[in-house]
Amino acid sequence: MKKIVFVLTCLAAAACTNLDEHIYSKIERDSFFTSEEQFAKYSARAYSSLQHWGTEKSYWSFDMQITDEICTPYNPQGGWGNANNGRYIETQTHDISESNSLLEPAWDFCFNGISACNDVLDTFSEVKKDFAAKNRVIAEIKVLRAFYYFMAICYWEKVPFATTKKIQGYPEKKDRRFIFDFIESEITENIDNLAVEPTTTYYGRVTRGVADFVLAKLYLNAEFLTGKAMWAEAAAACKDIMTAKDGDSYYQIVDQYKDLFKIKNEMCKEGIFAIPYSTVYTTSDHYAFLLYISTLPANLCKPLGINTDAWDGYVGQPDFLDSYESADKRKAWTWMYGQMYDISGNALTIEMESPEDPAVAITVPYVIVTDFPENTFTDSRRTKLQGARIGKWDFQSDMTLTGGQVGMENDVYLMRYADVVLMYAEAMLRQGKGGEVVGNADLDKIRTRAGLEPFTAATLSLDNLYLERSHELAVEGWHRQDMIRFGKYLDAWWGKPARTESDYNLPIPKSAKAANPNLK
Repeated sequence: MKKIVFVLTCLAAAACTNLDEHIYSKIERDSFFTSEEQFAKYSARAYSSLQHWGTEKSYWSFDMQITDEICTPYNPQGGWGNANNGRYIETQTHDISESNSLLEPAWDFCFNGISACNDVLDTFSEVKKDFAAKNRVIAEIKVLRAFYYFMAICYWEKVPFATTKKIQGYPEKKDRRFIFDFIESEITENIDNLAVEPTTTYYGRVTRGVADFVLAKLYLNAEFLTGKAMWAEAAAACKDIMTAKDGDSYYQIVDQYKDLFKIKNEMCKEGIFAIPYSTVYTTSDHYAFLLYISTLPANLCKPLGINTDAWDGYVGQPDFLDSYESADKRKAWTWMYGQMYDISGNALTIEMESPEDPAVAITVPYVIVTDFPENTFTDSRRTKLQGARIGKWDFQSDMTLTGGQVGMENDVYLMRYADVVLMYAEAMLRQGKGGEVVGNADLDKIRTRAGLEPFTAATLSLDNLYLERSHELAVEGWHRQDMIRFGKYLDAWWGKPARTESDYNLPIPKSAKAANPNLK
């Protein structure tokens, strides 16, 4: 089921083994594009851009670091922190320069994806034959392009706009209102051509559920993006997903939260849109899911069955860890803290400096604490036992992870049904219709599988729903949007001062301005 996404890699590898001359450019497009499978294979280049999501420098990692979820201060060896031209402390404090090397990959994720979609659509536009399979794949790529544009305008106030690679000159900047309207029209005009049922054929591809999900996100954040709230429209888009199967949903809240994040997690019933990863096909660090390298300390790798070192970077921000209810199981399912164990269940120990004499090493239980000082970014370091690591996605414990070029096998569910249910609850609550959501079976199950009591009319508030979203969807890449929408993003938090509304707009990277003079 991952074959469609990886097909371009396979075809490229096969081409290198045959040196016979073939003039493929002479093949008529109408002779090649005769089935949905062929269209889908060609469109894989647009999907493969998504795989940058899981790398160390990516839209996703940047989003986590500019929210109150994670931080990357100096580690015990003196790495990260205020090193590398201060990119990590810039990100933490929101004093982000246009030369910040974490900013550029976030930009590239959006606009390399848009460019790939435009390239595919330009090719499809030259195919003369018209049939349902062609229209379906074209609709997929148009909605995927709309998703990339949506992610772009959540960061940047004005962005370059182009729907073809055949334009003369450089793309002009367009504001959020223009791009918002484009995204909305692209989705609504193409949604009826998409596959409705999420079968194995459409795993990792855009379906109607994906289109409704992006539309729901667009409407949910409309007040920030355009100045006009669209709560009713957001609720309606969510409701389409919740009732698409004869009044029911094709998706469900699964019994086990961790099923979404297992190593072999394909076709999980809660997943709406997956980014497939593989230890065979996505081995480059530009395309792989490298979370273990970014968050684990090296001394935990071998005990966890990982045959390589790691960089000891990402750790949970202390205040975020403190925001969980004591009974919430998702804290332990998302973060690694407390006593550490090896894959056989044996409690680990670690050598530390003696508090009486730093020159003397002592062996102590390997117990990670979640709290540490804010000055670890500037003039101090975390100790080996400070800072919860991200453990939401299971790590392979079979020694198949053998170096920095090998990524995790887990597919990443960029969109999932629990998010839809929580978006629906929020949209209804903001319309004064929270009573219609209380008792919703899916909303109740999100809470009860985490070990918490369902929401009641007294407890279903915006503040509580914000915390619920924060913990259910922690480190999944949606938190910045939530912080803005709930009025939290400008607040001071651990390691970050209060900011003004200018903080809502990120600078356009210096490299992008150099490539396109219209962005200056």
